[in-house]
Amino acid sequence: MKKVVSFLFFLAISATTVKSNDYKVFQSLGKKNLKEFNEVLKKICQNDRFFKNLVSHTSYPKYGSKKNWIEVCKKIKKTKIDKNFLTNKNFKTKLLSQDYGILTGYYEPEIKVSRIKTSNYSIPILKYNKKFRNMKRRLINKKFSNSDVLLWTNDIIDFFFLQIQGSGVGVFENGEKTKILYSENNNLKYTSIGNILIKKKYLDKKKVNLFSIKKFLRENPNKVKNILNENDRYIFFKLNSDIKTSPVGAFGINLVPYVSLAVDKKYYPLGIPILYKERESKNYKPSLAIDTGSAIKGKNRADLFTGSGKEAENKAGMLKKKLLLYVLIPYID
Repeated sequence: MKKVVSFLFFLAISATTVKSNDYKVFQSLGKKNLKEFNEVLKKICQNDRFFKNLVSHTSYPKYGSKKNWIEVCKKIKKTKIDKNFLTNKNFKTKLLSQDYGILTGYYEPEIKVSRIKTSNYSIPILKYNKKFRNMKRRLINKKFSNSDVLLWTNDIIDFFFLQIQGSGVGVFENGEKTKILYSENNNLKYTSIGNILIKKKYLDKKKVNLFSIKKFLRENPNKVKNILNENDRYIFFKLNSDIKTSPVGAFGINLVPYVSLAVDKKYYPLGIPILYKERESKNYKPSLAIDTGSAIKGKNRADLFTGSGKEAENKAGMLKKKLLLYVLIPYID
């Protein structure tokens, strides 16, 4: 997924960087989730992948040099990050754009599954096969064989949203559970069915969210397959019996509710700490950019992980806030 970006592009995003009032930002830092933020950032500081991502990113060294990050990570290992630590000349912030973007949410759904195909469980959950590369969703649903099937599910809509979220929990009829984890995709472009429903005038743009989309699909079963097939992108999965762990993000560590953020890695190296601010809130909230998403595009566009299950779905499904992203950078005198 790495892209080579020209030097001219690097100059362009550098030129649009906006200086922020660091003291004001740090003093407005919300206390909620700081404990989890500390724990995840300590893990990132001990992970060589972060330093590789930092140095190899087209923005380097805009978000701090490797040397400076190593120095600040030494401090992070010995203390906790709070307002005092941040304002004591350890970090400064960088805002790439003053134009508000959008914060949405994502979660780990639960889906009913079976190991055998029945009249009720007839929707396949597929593992990856090279033959599916560049094959559209519509064709994959026709070309798969039984050897490609991991499990069967009973709901095409729930399965589609499992693919959008990227991972989930499969629940068997006897109550047994299994992790269903992202494995690969068919290398085709993602198309938002929310946008499709707006374009076809099935839903009003102001009312589109996870629940309004699901409601429309369930009330119009004759339209479901054609609408879903307009998104050519198809996600394949693998299984893991350890259901206690949270899903792993693109950075390679477990996602933490309300701390893990999916961002556009064209602008941000994975692992970088970010304070985000919703337009209607006075507080800046701590997060770490440890995931990505095909729909996450832009300097102030992000997806916040809200956890697993129905409550997490309810919170993610209704989350749509105006957003600014402030990157934390080691302070250099």
